Amino acid sequence: MISRLSIQIKFLLVFTIAIILVVLALLIGVQGLKEKQLRHEAIAVADQVVAFRSWVANTGVVWTDKLTGDFHDFLSKREDGAGNFFFSKNPALATRELSTISSKTSTRANFRVTSDRYRNLANKPDAFESEALTAFRENDETAYFDRFEGEFYRYTQPLFVKKACLRCHGDPADAPPEVIEKYGDQKAFGYKVGDVRGIISVKLPDINLFGVVDSFLNPFTIGLFLLAFLITFLFTQKILIARLQSLAQMTENIAKGNFNQELPMDTKSKDEIMQVSHAVNMLRKSLEVAMKHMEKLKMK
Repeated sequence: MISRLSIQIKFLLVFTIAIILVVLALLIGVQGLKEKQLRHEAIAVADQVVAFRSWVANTGVVWTDKLTGDFHDFLSKREDGAGNFFFSKNPALATRELSTISSKTSTRANFRVTSDRYRNLANKPDAFESEALTAFRENDETAYFDRFEGEFYRYTQPLFVKKACLRCHGDPADAPPEVIEKYGDQKAFGYKVGDVRGIISVKLPDINLFGVVDSFLNPFTIGLFLLAFLITFLFTQKILIARLQSLAQMTENIAKGNFNQELPMDTKSKDEIMQVSHAVNMLRKSLEVAMKHMEKLKMK
């Protein structure tokens, strides 16, 4: 069936298949680019969280003179002697407050710090975060753990214990009294420097794949695509089809005994159609000589 189609139709079929494959390759490439972009964005957020927690941990705690309306939790409080109070926040509380504030802004990213040995029930890991914690503890070379869930991209990276963390997560006997008073002496102690204390969990809205592709569909790219199609079509029509049709017509004329037509020839050309034309011309000349010879024999 396909063998009966014209070369022009066959070319259009092959060209269409090639375009489909190119589009599929583009979609796969865009998908990889999208994942890379989301991962880089999540890493930037996680690195900022690590820097913020390190700052708080190196200072011990941070003190505020008031509590925000959405976050009343604190580690301890101290009176200034005039009836006013200052409230301390350790890295965990400060990070959770920062996360709460961030989630109510226009930023794309939501983040939090969680652990399988959590002190606050609000920090309990979900199924994805529990899986990430297991992955990090089973392989200390795992740099990150990510996944797409519904309309979101989820990313986690391990949070390692540093020397400043041991004050509240090392030996309970060395912990500040306010930490023991708030959390007791059983939760999240006994860590060593380099241990995985928990994870930084970042959640970003997924980038719509077709939205990315749509950004490519501008007048410039569409114009280039149409130009490429036009150039290919004209090349096929003028350089290939027209010459093949002329070659077929000459061969048919030879079959009818018409030896007057001669195709352009260039014996040094590497063009395959030109080489076939040369072969047909040689055949035409041979047949012409043979026919003249036969006519002479008949006259005798």
